[in-house]
Amino acid sequence: MIKHELFLTFFLLVLATGTLTTSAQAGGKGFYPDGQTKWEYLFHDGEISEAKWYNEAGQLVSREIYASGSPEKTEGYRPDGSLEWQVRQLEENHQEVIRFDEAGQATARYQTVDGLPEGEYTTFFADGQAKQAVTYRQGILDGPARTFFNSGQVEHEFSYSNGEVDGTYRTFSADGKLLSEYTFSAGKLH
Repeated sequence: MIKHELFLTFFLLVLATGTLTTSAQAGGKGFYPDGQTKWEYLFHDGEISEAKWYNEAGQLVSREIYASGSPEKTEGYRPDGSLEWQVRQLEENHQEVIRFDEAGQATARYQTVDGLPEGEYTTFFADGQAKQAVTYRQGILDGPARTFFNSGQVEHEFSYSNGEVDGTYRTFSADGKLLSEYTFSAGKLH
């Protein structure tokens, strides 16, 4: 009887220890037909913490980081392993998207709401200086827009309304002098 109780206690202890280890850190993998890893999921304390996807050559294509079981950040990678894009989850279906060149420099930064660009969409020169900034509302160009010289000086300044150039369109020289000014209405020059 004592041996049976000791065995039962030992068995329950092993089972509990195994369960604690499993719930603290676990994972799963999927495979291509040739056995190469296609995806893998990592769990911590019963919640997903990270997911990775690979191409058939075994290179990381994208990964998603989770916080409290919800997606927090997703990254996409080029075949050479460099980061190509990053999406961070913000509040209320908002995401911040950053695109990168091969050297790791940001080439574009913008936000989306339900997958559509929303707010300022900025592109950059290779040195990180803003190249262009336009405004989106529900995925449509709508609001102020500017292009810049590499020095940071404004080159063109105009606005969009419902996807068309609308209002005053100004062009400046590299030293900031006004070169031309036009008026547009619903995309047509007046």
